[in-house]
Amino acid sequence: MTAFPAPPDAEIAAAKKALRQELKRRLRDLRFDRLAVAAQIFRNLERLPEFVAAQTLAVYLDFGFEAPIRPFLPRLFERRDRVVAVPRCVERELEFYRLDPPRFLDAAFAPLADQNDFLDRDAFSPERAFRLSDLTSGAFGIWEPLPNPSRLLAPAAFDLVLVPGLAFDLDGGRLGRGAGFYDRFLATLPPKTRLVGVALDEQLVEKTPRDAFDLPVDALATPTRLTVFSK
Repeated sequence: MTAFPAPPDAEIAAAKKALRQELKRRLRDLRFDRLAVAAQIFRNLERLPEFVAAQTLAVYLDFGFEAPIRPFLPRLFERRDRVVAVPRCVERELEFYRLDPPRFLDAAFAPLADQNDFLDRDAFSPERAFRLSDLTSGAFGIWEPLPNPSRLLAPAAFDLVLVPGLAFDLDGGRLGRGAGFYDRFLATLPPKTRLVGVALDEQLVEKTPRDAFDLPVDALATPTRLTVFSK
C-alpha cells in the first residue's frame, strides 16, 4: 500500500501533540521556589510599559506547572483605578470576572481556605497571607470566580492579557494545553489588546508548531527575561 503524506494541518496537529508530551515530561518533576519565581516574573513585567499603563488586565490563576502569578496578584491592585479580572470556564469558552482587591491576613492566625475562598502568600512579603473572595474550585480543579453578572467584562474592555501556555518560542509562538480555551478567547479581543505570555524558562522551545488559529503573543515574561516581539 502506498503511503501518502499527511496534509499540513495533520502534520501540525501531530507536531503539537509530540511537543505537548515532551513539555509535560520536562515539567513533571520540576521543582522551584514559587514565591521567588513569581517575584522575578513580576519584576520583568514591570519593565514593560504596556503592563505598567494597563487600566484593565485579564490574568490567569495558575495551577500545576504553570508559571506562578498568584503570589503577585496584590501588586496589581496598587493602582486603585486598575481593574483585574480572572477567567471562568463556561462550556468551551472563557468568561472573565472582575476581582475585588485581596484582603491581607495575619499569617499566624489565618484560617484555612474553604471552598469559596482562595489563600496565598505575597511574593514580596512571604510571611503575609492574603485572601481573594468570590472564588471557588472549578473546572479541572482550577480556582475561578463565581458567575456574578455584574462583574462580567467584555473582551473589548481589556488593555492587556497575561496568557498562560505549555510552551513558548522566541518569535512569539505559543502552544496551549490543547483544549483551545485561550485560543478562542484571544480571537475575540480587539487589536489594541496586548498579549503577554508568562512562562518558566523551562517552557521555552526553539519553535512552536502553528496553524492559522494560533495567535502569537506581543511579549513574553519569564523569571530571567522580558522579550518584546516586533510586529
